[in-house]
Amino acid sequence: MKRKVPIINHKTWNAMIDEVSRRLPLRFVRMSRRWVHPWTIVPEWSDTAGQWVFRVRPGFVNGVEPEISTLAMLASERTLDRIEEETGNRPEKDQSVDALITESPEIPAGGTRIIGKGANPDSMAVSASGNIAVKFEKVPEFFIQFGVSDEKLTFQGNLNSGIQEVQSEEPKEPPPLLRACDVVLYVDRPAAKLDVIKGNPFLDSFSALLVINYGRSTPARKRPYLKVTAKYQPIVEADMGNLLEGAPDPEFDAIQIATIYFISPPGYAPDLPMDSTWATFVKHDQFWNLCHAPQKIPDPTPIEPITLQTGLVGGIADSIFSSLLAPGNDAYNTALQVLRNRNLAGRFWSL
Repeated sequence: MKRKVPIINHKTWNAMIDEVSRRLPLRFVRMSRRWVHPWTIVPEWSDTAGQWVFRVRPGFVNGVEPEISTLAMLASERTLDRIEEETGNRPEKDQSVDALITESPEIPAGGTRIIGKGANPDSMAVSASGNIAVKFEKVPEFFIQFGVSDEKLTFQGNLNSGIQEVQSEEPKEPPPLLRACDVVLYVDRPAAKLDVIKGNPFLDSFSALLVINYGRSTPARKRPYLKVTAKYQPIVEADMGNLLEGAPDPEFDAIQIATIYFISPPGYAPDLPMDSTWATFVKHDQFWNLCHAPQKIPDPTPIEPITLQTGLVGGIADSIFSSLLAPGNDAYNTALQVLRNRNLAGRFWSL
């Protein structure tokens, strides 16, 4: 009796082998004494794109490689072939594509922030006496040896008597310019959202109920993903915003991978874009493959709703609704505490 041999389409077979090859444990072959850790970033100037780009040595999150957006002209043939097989169309060179970092794409550095002279202030505070204090991102100590100096902005007087900027002495030779961008890893997850249900003052015994729902406003991405941003601002806590509009916690967890610094030759004009004469340095924040897990969605144990009572009816209740939800209001603080205790913020850890 002849046995039937299963036949697999070559495209299916190649796709399966390609997926398995990325997930198998890496083979360690000693090529030199220098070991390159995961997430190592190597910047380089691209004549093709006319800008600074970088490559990332693959790192994994829960055994899965992240993806990152780049231009088709900077993507590898492996990326373009995969997209063509998936969509039936080969991307144009100026088209944005999502490449897996195991496919060795070149990634544009994108927008950068200025550090030192010419930088924008991070914050501005006014004291009780009317004095103004301005804070800037400090120049890393490493770059001081190259002549980069901190930006300073000093005011004389106060808001009551009048303010005048104190001009600082300019150096004889223009110092080098320092710019930077951050590379950040994101993992999508569900989020907790605080909803406000308004009551009917004629039928209900409450004016509003605050309830917590879990979900997403957009479909979650299947893979972790990297983004390049001028300056990464970690989210410390849920931003309540306006309770009447709902206050979700972020629908992702993020961790900074590295900061890329660009330093110019002395005397470089500040209004000119970066070119190949600039030098690059990288400060890495992650050195190992990562695991990630979000918080477990709390059990559906009944939660006593937070009720806001006005004691009034009709439009009068709405007119004082906002005052009941002011930051100093007990109901607001209670709602904020509930949301913080029941959000789904996850954590990363290294292997």
